[in-house]
Amino acid sequence: MGYCNVRHTRKDLHNQIDTTRRSLIVDSNAESSIAYFFAKSETNPGFFFIYTVDDENRLCNLFWPDSKSQDDFHFFGDVIAFDSTYRTNVYKKPFIIFVGTNHHWKTIVFGFGLLIGETVEKYTWLLETFLLAMEGKKPKSIITDGDKAMRKALKKVMLESVLRLCCWHLERNA
Repeated sequence: MGYCNVRHTRKDLHNQIDTTRRSLIVDSNAESSIAYFFAKSETNPGFFFIYTVDDENRLCNLFWPDSKSQDDFHFFGDVIAFDSTYRTNVYKKPFIIFVGTNHHWKTIVFGFGLLIGETVEKYTWLLETFLLAMEGKKPKSIITDGDKAMRKALKKVMLESVLRLCCWHLERNA
């Protein structure tokens, strides 16, 4: 007898416990977020959110701006920038922030998105949902990081908008 006859190590046990704990946290975080958004929409009639779930009722895509973000977009939404931060969160999902600048050259946020993947279909859903939240108003110019799927979705949904590449991304990827 002894450790040499045990098939799993202590590290294997800790890894399994961590994996189980993370899967439970992901489910409860999604449920808590959706519950928060429902409560927020009841107390703030201008709060907007839409989400999708898969066949197992797991959160896939989520988009939300608050009423201040929507108001800001109507005043300052001629030029927007959005970028996807990928693999920077515990869920390994793309997180998208729509931003612009106000008349004081301060950065303002127009909305947030969380997607299940970086595909043309997912970005199309996000952009169509963005337009729904912003009552159909389209920006005149959009600045992106040059992601191919994002650009295809933009050309499909935001036909009238001029697409520009972010100079920081151009320099970084040169």
